[in-house]
Amino acid sequence: MKTLYIIFTSCFLLSFSALSQNLIEANIENWEFGNAKIGTLDFITGETQEFGSIDKSGNITIKLEPDFLQKMKEQMEKEQEKAPEGWKASLKTVSRTFSCLSDDLSFENGDTNLSSLSKQLFVFKGDKEILGFLMPASNEAIANYFFSYGEKNTDMGKYLEWTYLDEPAVVNGTCSTTIFGQTENESYKATKNYSLDLQKGWNLIEYHIKEVFEESTGKIHPKTTEVRLIENIPSEINWYFSPEK
Repeated sequence: MKTLYIIFTSCFLLSFSALSQNLIEANIENWEFGNAKIGTLDFITGETQEFGSIDKSGNITIKLEPDFLQKMKEQMEKEQEKAPEGWKASLKTVSRTFSCLSDDLSFENGDTNLSSLSKQLFVFKGDKEILGFLMPASNEAIANYFFSYGEKNTDMGKYLEWTYLDEPAVVNGTCSTTIFGQTENESYKATKNYSLDLQKGWNLIEYHIKEVFEESTGKIHPKTTEVRLIENIPSEINWYFSPEK
């Protein structure tokens, strides 16, 4: 599966508060693909979960539904029915989602169930034809880094993720991981600093890449990332779209 990284940016607006309609609205300039759906794809069942759309003018609408976790539970049950023998579907929890091999994170209510909108949202034409992927980020390099699964260089900046919890939970601490580069004896320590006081319902999480590491080959990776809960969309955030080819 090859992806052509053609990037469309968008203006970004958000209604996100306890009193809002939990609606994300934006516009992608020069949109050429007509009406499309936004959602997720289950690779086991082949079914899609739709929660947004793009119209022919490039206007994005994504609904943050109040029963999102219940719908994910129903989707999981369908997955289990068609799953291979010995495979068991299960909901994510806070402690498993924000896990750290060095056990340097502290949790309150770490067993709380959690479900998130993916950093890269699927864009569909019709029922299952994948047009490409959407991602909110502060620059093209960050979007390309994730679109390419880390093959392209990243840069400092921000990206966002919406996460739904069925109960409040807290994640604090620093997770450090030693990453080995492409050349012999070259490594660096990647850290994520967590300060998350997560609430029941929808939470907007900001990942801020504050420092990068450049290998001798020129490959650039995230090095230090701050992870925190925010209430409003940073002004520098745009939507980026990568068509699937």
